[in-house]
Amino acid sequence: MIYKFIDNNGSEISVNSLESLQALVDSDTINESTKVKAGLRGKWTIALEIEGLIFNTKDEVQNISEPEEDIKSFITQSENSSKKDEIEEIKEKVVTKKEEEKIDEEETKVAQEVSEYENNESSNDTSDYYTEKFENNDNVDEFMAPSLPEAIKICFKKYFDFKGRASRSEYWYFILFIFLGYGAGFLLGLITPALFWLLGIFFIGIIIPAIAATTRRLHDINKSGWFQALPIPPGILETIFATSRNETGEIIFLIIGLAIYIYLLVLYCTAGDSKTNRFGKNPLK
Repeated sequence: MIYKFIDNNGSEISVNSLESLQALVDSDTINESTKVKAGLRGKWTIALEIEGLIFNTKDEVQNISEPEEDIKSFITQSENSSKKDEIEEIKEKVVTKKEEEKIDEEETKVAQEVSEYENNESSNDTSDYYTEKFENNDNVDEFMAPSLPEAIKICFKKYFDFKGRASRSEYWYFILFIFLGYGAGFLLGLITPALFWLLGIFFIGIIIPAIAATTRRLHDINKSGWFQALPIPPGILETIFATSRNETGEIIFLIIGLAIYIYLLVLYCTAGDSKTNRFGKNPLK
């Protein structure tokens, strides 16, 4: 515990322990009437009332028989030297006023933080705040997702970009654009068969950005872009069995291919990582 006392010059000095304070008493630096307080926030009192401090009374001093002169001088010198050493050690441990003020400021700051925390705990709005915060994180696509024109612009801007991440809204808006384009091209082909070539140009134009957008969508859920190639081996094997008229093998690999497509559809619909993953930052932030 820290003790403070006021010396003969009126200066306020601190020591780190009761033993250090006792050493000052023994060296007559502190007497019975010296003002002392225990702890930084204790009340001032006289040294005589501090529990644990021992003072030598005058009667005891008088009752002590005086030894011979040479022995007395030897003892006095040794005592003085030991007292000086103790006082030097105490002075090294004395806390400066600036350090005391810093400790007081830190204690006040901690008390304020505890008070604010208790006030927040007792507030009725706390749970609503965190509930709203987490609900906003769960529905981040709803508030920060790009619109259809923005998604189309992003996908064509990242025509050959197979890195980074794409949110669900960006990916599915681009897929919607592809379906609308195919639908419009097919209708134009029915009206004028000569316009079917527009559908071929459209297919050539969107195949690369579609693969790139799918790759980035898989990156958004921390999956490799090569996952979109999973249906290719079963499709090849299905074609081989169909050519050789092996219906059993054809049906087996047809089912396997459908299962893979369903699995990929689930991946494409899965929400992306809210934080940065190995493929980059969250595209919605």
